[in-house]
Amino acid sequence: MSCCHTKVICDLTLTLDDGRYCITGGNDRTVRLWNPTRKDPAYKPPPTTNTIESSTISSQNYYRNTYGQSQSNTQTELPSALPMQTYAEGHMHPVHSVAANSSSTTLLSCSDKTLVCTDLVTAQVKQKWWGHVARIEYVTCLGGGDADDVFASASYDSTVRLWDSRSKSKDPLMILEDAKDAVTCVSSVAGEPQIVTSSVDGKIRTYDLRTAQLITQNIGHPITSFSFGFDSTTYAASCLDGGIRLVDYQTNRADRRKVWQIMNSLHKAGNYKLECTFTSDDKYVISGSECGAMVAYPVQDPVSSTASRQMTESKSVKLEKHTAPTCSVAACPQSSRPWLALSASYDGSALVWASYNEAERCLEE
Repeated sequence: MSCCHTKVICDLTLTLDDGRYCITGGNDRTVRLWNPTRKDPAYKPPPTTNTIESSTISSQNYYRNTYGQSQSNTQTELPSALPMQTYAEGHMHPVHSVAANSSSTTLLSCSDKTLVCTDLVTAQVKQKWWGHVARIEYVTCLGGGDADDVFASASYDSTVRLWDSRSKSKDPLMILEDAKDAVTCVSSVAGEPQIVTSSVDGKIRTYDLRTAQLITQNIGHPITSFSFGFDSTTYAASCLDGGIRLVDYQTNRADRRKVWQIMNSLHKAGNYKLECTFTSDDKYVISGSECGAMVAYPVQDPVSSTASRQMTESKSVKLEKHTAPTCSVAACPQSSRPWLALSASYDGSALVWASYNEAERCLEE
């Protein structure tokens, strides 16, 4: 199924622990909430569209393709996903990043230099923050518990700012300004008082809030995004040279292992910010591509033989449907549904990719 804006989609995310909803933000200055696995009852396929083709979420079997079958997707009409809500208030510029807190009650979005906090249920803007001197590139909620009310924004001004939604003050809680170039992504570490950032200066920085220690990992190439595996022991960094680098993340050591896998055989990068993420079983890394595809790379065993690595590499998959660069990707967080994924593109659409059997079940509900 597809989720569409009137203009470019810049970012998407899955909300709730089971990934039942997705949020998209676009150049039309709106954020939209969708149920990506339910078909819009108002959707009617064009008269000339083949019924069987239009009832399939993806004309490629994503799950089957992960075992070595890579086919070109035909440009068939896809049914629309079920739209739930549109959030337009508070956005004076294109929306470049969206996120939700762990309880899925608060929507975060950035509009140029402004961070906007919106109630997901009522669609009313609750708070706004200013302070960055360049466009905000990424926003996130730092985690559950007490951190569920602390938000982070990463900007082209080379800083990360932390904001407390419980405070009436408009000043940031903290400013992280160690990056030498634009900060492209920020994340927290599950179960650890740590904040991790990536930058175009080629470095991953970990801030340990408990010990006030900064650990810097030099990737050596401009980083456009990074993502932790679901077990939080590995992260994947997407770089402008076209490589996705896998690095072990060891929270208790400064001498972390160097890059142990580079993925670059199927996707194209170099001119756009592309996101990458792990599937919920940590067996694949999915990424966008400037050619309009979504690519799935298998994660190799770092101690496997060369022959075994080559066999694993052969299971890489390239799924093609978008007509413009695929900028954002998301994977369902359910461990039982690692094959369910979403991709968003500058062509104004977000697509749902799933196994054939699940596609049939979703469309029947």
